[in-house]
Amino acid sequence: MPEGIEQDMPVVDIAAAERMVERLAVVRYNDEKAYEQRESRGRLVHEFLRRTARWALALGAEDRWPHSDLAKALAPDLALDAALIEEKIDFDSGTRGEFPLRREIVYPMVCWAALGDLPRQRFPELDDPYEPLLLMFERSGGYLQYNGFLELGYGAFPVGKLAERAELEPLPIDEPTLDALDEAS
Repeated sequence: MPEGIEQDMPVVDIAAAERMVERLAVVRYNDEKAYEQRESRGRLVHEFLRRTARWALALGAEDRWPHSDLAKALAPDLALDAALIEEKIDFDSGTRGEFPLRREIVYPMVCWAALGDLPRQRFPELDDPYEPLLLMFERSGGYLQYNGFLELGYGAFPVGKLAERAELEPLPIDEPTLDALDEAS
């Protein structure tokens, strides 16, 4: 490589990508739990939309929001073997229930994890865009998207406008707060 030219190719953190795949591989929709955790799941979707809106604006990845490929926008040369995901996550069997995980969100989440510390290094002021969504998945499964809404089973949440979502104040999503929301409902 010529002197003075920096290589922009990110170091792929395969271990972090594998951890993300392992967490996603066990996600299943549970109707009873989804009902019991409807308040926390709503909070997590709200925070997911806010965070991804902020990242989309920072990276110029507004198209397809809230499902912009943020990892590709941050590191266009990132390459991740699809087998890493496809070998562990069965998207087609119907074992995930009524609200399954979908490739168009799982792939960007795993690619984001593969970036390791790169996002925090380049944008230290922004929170992990996918943490709320991962926590929501772990609280009883995925969602469906239609007509500008995310349907979680016991609540439909408007996606809204990207700029408006980006301006919202962050909401706490720590486990005690989420549990308290569910206990109060």
